[in-house]
Amino acid sequence: MSTYRAKIILLGDSLTQTSFEGWGGHLANVYQRRADVINRGFSGYNTNFFLRLPMEEFPCDNSLVTIFFGANDASLKDENPHHYVSLEDYSQNLKTILERVRQTYPHCGNNILFITPPPVVHEQRFQWQKEKYGDKATGVLERTLENAGKYAAACKKVAAEVGLPCLDLYTTMQLENEWQRFFNDGLHFSADGHKFVGDALVNAIQEHFPSWTVHADPLTGQWANSASTCEGLSSGGPFHDEIDHLEPEKAFAKHFK
Repeated sequence: MSTYRAKIILLGDSLTQTSFEGWGGHLANVYQRRADVINRGFSGYNTNFFLRLPMEEFPCDNSLVTIFFGANDASLKDENPHHYVSLEDYSQNLKTILERVRQTYPHCGNNILFITPPPVVHEQRFQWQKEKYGDKATGVLERTLENAGKYAAACKKVAAEVGLPCLDLYTTMQLENEWQRFFNDGLHFSADGHKFVGDALVNAIQEHFPSWTVHADPLTGQWANSASTCEGLSSGGPFHDEIDHLEPEKAFAKHFK
């Protein structure tokens, strides 16, 4: 049995960088003892910026990778040229990121999930402008719901072309009542938004990578005890109630056989 714990590698922008405040933390909670969640989100990055970074290697035999970009790429060219990336370049960049993921993490196989950029809340973006810039606020949106939708569609198209699953946050969030509550500034997730993404991501993993499904203890709801199960991932060692304190070596020999 491998001594390397499985890895879940999160690639993205600020929506990923800040995820340990919410959805990434939830993922780490679900996969406690079974997989290390590695956050490689970079605030303010678009796909052009990200491709300038070296890819980090992590000792591992089994991994799952999320590719979550587009919120910055979808900025309007005239209003936010710093972050803007054309649709054509964004699509190609996603494919290039995928190529690098497969080169750097060959152990992930097809355990790769694209995530679309989420919707944009116009009213909250205007309010954010006023709070940040005061009298210098332009009153012109630098991101729009419509444009985010174009990049979400492009992300879905790329995923379909390469035969990989895609979590469509742009669409699924808007299906909820009062979906604007998922954001605190029209772009970044509120506590409700983090919860929505965390639940949606765990569900997507269960659907597309069933061997990674963790079944919590039905009595306590705990994700990692002797009543919890996961077909494809080891718990890293026997649970304490599986160990005979008089002959502890038996439980460890059984677990690591």
